[in-house]
Amino acid sequence: MSPELATLAATIQDFVAREIVPVEQALPPEARGIPQEQVTALQVKARKAGFWCLDAPEEFGGGGLSTFEMAVVVEHMTKHRYAFPNPGQGVFGQGAPNVLYKGSPEQIEKYVRPTIDKGWTTFAAISEPSGGSDPARSIRTTARRTGAGWVLNGRKMWASNADHADYGIVYARTGGPGRTGISAFIVDGGTPGMHVTSVPVLRNHWTTEIVLEDCEIPAENLVGEEGQGFALAQQWLVRGRLHYAAQAVGVAEEAVKIASEWAKNRETFGALLASRQGVQFPLADSRVEINAARWLMWDAAWSDDRGEDARTASSIAKLYGTEMGFRVIDRAIQILGGMGVAKEGVLEHWFRDLRISRIVEGASEVHRYLIARDMLGAAALGNPQEGTKTS
Repeated sequence: MSPELATLAATIQDFVAREIVPVEQALPPEARGIPQEQVTALQVKARKAGFWCLDAPEEFGGGGLSTFEMAVVVEHMTKHRYAFPNPGQGVFGQGAPNVLYKGSPEQIEKYVRPTIDKGWTTFAAISEPSGGSDPARSIRTTARRTGAGWVLNGRKMWASNADHADYGIVYARTGGPGRTGISAFIVDGGTPGMHVTSVPVLRNHWTTEIVLEDCEIPAENLVGEEGQGFALAQQWLVRGRLHYAAQAVGVAEEAVKIASEWAKNRETFGALLASRQGVQFPLADSRVEINAARWLMWDAAWSDDRGEDARTASSIAKLYGTEMGFRVIDRAIQILGGMGVAKEGVLEHWFRDLRISRIVEGASEVHRYLIARDMLGAAALGNPQEGTKTS
């Protein structure tokens, strides 16, 4: 890690501790998030500090950080209560949906630059009730070409922020079965025919369901070429997976710190908790697993920055990172006992977040399958012939 990157990471961690944590601690225990007016005030401070949209390309007004740099930075952005799915609920800004960086010049000017400059909120709608882990085959939402543009019909699930977003990307079928029949479309918030309802879930951040009923959009809202939508989305798989791996490492690191301090100051039966092997060993296991998860994440990120195929490496990092994070938080809760599950703390919030992190951005079972398929080739599909590597 370069000295500059180490300094950036440390400065961001200090910003989190100094600006975000006090705001969260002042909220009632049952709060599901930071009120929007406080998020906006924190965004102003983050922008002034130079922490705004660090993952967005520099040419569009973002920070232009590499995959490795973002992996390091996200870990340090995450050391606070409302760390998922975006640290501080967007305190550090949200870049445009990644596929739009490949959009037309007109789309760049109309959507990408304002998203970064004005802090617009966006959504991505790809999963459907028919299946989320295999969107290439499960997408049934259709986009029909008309003289004026496109008409969308169908249902989307798990589209975060769609209930208050300025716009989003909807993936719909414009052709036959499979990946090449899917296209990506820009849909503005409040477009007639788009109905959004909240879907309460385990964690603080709820998601939404979108129903599209003869939803008409202009022809120029097609992103890229017809049938290119899934291929565009696939280009950003590595960063999406590593985002969750980095968040898991960040909260796990903080959880070990919390549990260690508790053990060094709490007594039971006349002795410090820290003197008990039943406390020492879980903390030791957690340290080993956090270090391993970080190195797996760094390895995948570094490979991606070198232009290598890092899809399997990112699957390994996401799988191990989120599973590790869940185990570490569970151990920390056990060490703190009743205080570990109190909503006034952070552990129970992270516990719920990490349970969902084992599902989103590819469930753990999907990543195990992808890793095994990379190892076994076509034989993993029941074909004895030598296969090509795909993830």
